[in-house]
Amino acid sequence: MVSRLFEPGARDVLYVVDVSGYVFRAYHAITPLTSPVSGEPTHAVYGTVIMLERMLKQCDPALLAVAMDSGKQTFRKELYPEYKSHRPEAPPDLRQQMQRVEQVLGALNVPIFVQPGVEADDLIASLVREARCRGLRMVIVSADKDLMPLVGPDVVLWDTMRDKVWGPEEVSERFGVQVSQLRDLLALTGDTSDNIPGVPSVGPKTAQQLLAEFGDIDGIYANLAQIKRQKLRETLEQHRAQAFLSQKLVTLRDDCEIRFDVEAMGRHVMGGGDGDLHALRALYAELGFQRQLAAVDERIARRGPSRPDAIDAAGAGTDAGAATAEERPAASVESTTQLVTTRAALDALLEVARHAGRLALVPAVQSVGNQAHLVGVAFSTGPGVAWYLPLGHRYVGAPVQLSRAEVGLALASGLGGIALAGHDVKSLRVAIESGLPSGTLPALPFTFDTQLASYLIDPEAPNALAELVERELSIELPSLESLTKPKRGLLVPLDEVDADSLGALLGREAALLMRLWPRLEKELDQAQLSELLRNLELPLSELLAELELRGVLVDISMLGRLGTELDARLLDFEREAQEIVGRPFNVHSPRQLETLLFDDLKLKPLKRTKTSRSTDAATLEALIDEHPLPRVVLEIRKLAKLKSTYIEALPGLVHPDTGRIHTRWGQAVAATGRLSSSDPNLQNIPIRTELGRKIRNAFVAPPGCQLVSADYSQIELRVLAHLSKDPVLTQSFLAAEDVHTRTAMEIFGLAPSDVTAEHRRRAKAVNFGVIYGQGEQGLSKSLGIPRAEAGQFIAAYFRRYEGVRVFMEATLEQARLTGTVRTLLGRLRRVSDIKSSHFGRRAAAERVAMNTPIQGTAADLLKLAMLKLGAPVTPGCRMILTVHDELVFEVPEAELEQAVPAIKQRMENIYTLDVPLVVDVGHGAAWDLAH
Repeated sequence: MVSRLFEPGARDVLYVVDVSGYVFRAYHAITPLTSPVSGEPTHAVYGTVIMLERMLKQCDPALLAVAMDSGKQTFRKELYPEYKSHRPEAPPDLRQQMQRVEQVLGALNVPIFVQPGVEADDLIASLVREARCRGLRMVIVSADKDLMPLVGPDVVLWDTMRDKVWGPEEVSERFGVQVSQLRDLLALTGDTSDNIPGVPSVGPKTAQQLLAEFGDIDGIYANLAQIKRQKLRETLEQHRAQAFLSQKLVTLRDDCEIRFDVEAMGRHVMGGGDGDLHALRALYAELGFQRQLAAVDERIARRGPSRPDAIDAAGAGTDAGAATAEERPAASVESTTQLVTTRAALDALLEVARHAGRLALVPAVQSVGNQAHLVGVAFSTGPGVAWYLPLGHRYVGAPVQLSRAEVGLALASGLGGIALAGHDVKSLRVAIESGLPSGTLPALPFTFDTQLASYLIDPEAPNALAELVERELSIELPSLESLTKPKRGLLVPLDEVDADSLGALLGREAALLMRLWPRLEKELDQAQLSELLRNLELPLSELLAELELRGVLVDISMLGRLGTELDARLLDFEREAQEIVGRPFNVHSPRQLETLLFDDLKLKPLKRTKTSRSTDAATLEALIDEHPLPRVVLEIRKLAKLKSTYIEALPGLVHPDTGRIHTRWGQAVAATGRLSSSDPNLQNIPIRTELGRKIRNAFVAPPGCQLVSADYSQIELRVLAHLSKDPVLTQSFLAAEDVHTRTAMEIFGLAPSDVTAEHRRRAKAVNFGVIYGQGEQGLSKSLGIPRAEAGQFIAAYFRRYEGVRVFMEATLEQARLTGTVRTLLGRLRRVSDIKSSHFGRRAAAERVAMNTPIQGTAADLLKLAMLKLGAPVTPGCRMILTVHDELVFEVPEAELEQAVPAIKQRMENIYTLDVPLVVDVGHGAAWDLAH
């Protein structure tokens, strides 16, 4: 039937895809898939991409667009509230995938037509009208019969799944009426799928007869007296209003305000036009679409690097197709960036900012090793208005640049009273405050952070600026790679990039920040998160910037000695492994280890990769009881990882000027609100192993000082007691009992004197398993006991801690009602899969729902404590680290007696719970010695 289509590649044929239909088909037809990167559902996106690829390969359209529903109330719902009312709400994972499909289409440069108040069918009808006015032919790619009234000699409907092409003849043959009469036939018969009432007892055959005799609904009602069948005549008369209402409901509006841009419809990537292949590549990589990823890589290689002078046009394709959406007409606004190279120009910029009252900043930062250099700063006071202040461009012909001292003084005196915004304000503070002379610039008074705002609104959504702009504004941002593209195999350093080109790119980002600012402010208000941003996260970003700039002192010589010791231990373990086997072999070779374990030793392989039998950690742990070799190999791998991750890596991360490591604190990473660290990740240093403690002791206090460690004791269990109001758990903390011993007494029915270390270990596993929503399988694995026994422990726990059970059930019920959970301070987390029909995704969402109020509240309390202790408790006391529930300070030895109790008092009184917060405080010359 494809042969019934118009000739492939014809320049006067427009293909319009009803993409919502594609997504729904894929969602219900394909076995659920998830991204190997993000874990998000992907099957509907994958199916849609496959169907698009197949369709485009078959017909090679020169002109292409898509139409989709807005998801908002339409005029039909206003006419008839019952319209489609029986349809269940789209599952959250379907809505999430619909957004991903939009992103893919945007990167493909396919114009998207979507408009509140109307449906995709109405937009397609309007496109048909416009196409006919321009002498274009049209293929509607859809299986929806509601679109069949649009077909004609110049318009066909193509159901790609059934490979069926519907022209006027096919429609007339199926429905028994002319195409022009199909609307009235659908109105008379009604439609149960859309809940259109029609006229009772009037089926297709009766409707066909009536329309054959009287032409249309108006003709039928003008000649009711001529209808011989009395009952039919009375039914039609009785339901006259219903018939005309149904006619309005099935009538496709063709007067929607759309921007019919033929040039934009011809620029789609799949058809050979322009588009953001790098954005498409990033999407396919994140979604795990390997075949599509390889095809894009090949296309990028054929196209060659993009031109720097094209940066201002990158968003044009998306804007052209999105002109019918609420926010998209403004996407055509481009910023004109002015270079600021004189003090007069900088003063003029600040004067404009004072009148505007708001200013967005975007820095240009060049990283060299473990050092960052400020190359320049872009500013904007509104969409379309931007400046770029070059500070560190070094190339022949670079513009004259103001001295950093002069810039620091100008900003210090000129930013007062101006509300500042940035994206990742913490990093922005570090870049600017470390890039300008010390003492010239006070703490920048940021009042908004688009990254933190996005993170609070949905902590699991990507919040990089490019992703946020794409999601919120449907604009594609070019990356810095477009300017630092390889030249003779080497990347161009940022400080050698043309200032005008870099300024244009960053100025556009700053201008888009100004567009995001009020939009995200509104979303924060609607989600009741504004106070959390204003009072907690923004002040914390300033403190975290101080911690990054301050860093922590590291004893490199100690690491060297530790490396020598570790080499000797690794050599001993390697010899032990070879003695166990009876011959030399490379213990670090997975292939040799595979042969040894499964061929020579005849151990049973537990899982396979594409090319071999797995020797990963989970496999080796499962084989420990079968043979002594797996235990030794695991120990070697653990030591080797610690050596490479910390002992070898840490010296290279020490800043040559400060002698300190300046880890990067991640404030918008963990969905629970926990802080993270990177370069290096200090949270992964083992606490309970001897080697981990030695690594921690390489973090030292400067001469004349000691490190003070203040650690919340069992904060998550204390939060659980407060939230659940469970009397047994609450009383245990009020009485200062060992809560794990108390749990052992409760679930095993023991007296205090009868509780053994094993009882306590199992009770501890149950206590924390409850916090993380752990079920029978997880507990049985962690304790190494049968699943049934683990189930008995959990059941016994909830019998004795009835308040915890009630709290968990109430939390799940609330999550099912709202799709969200909150912490005690109001932090939000979305659990869209809580109603998923997929068991694995639903179970994971339930675990998240149970854990987030507890772990998230604990994270919020630690952040409150950090802010409380940001102001030093003694003149020389300085916070330097935060890891999990612990804060670490450098304190002059002369101030220890005053600082230690003050730190403990502030942390324990940060928030009033039903049970006391308890902080363990210690001090010593090194980090581990402070415990």
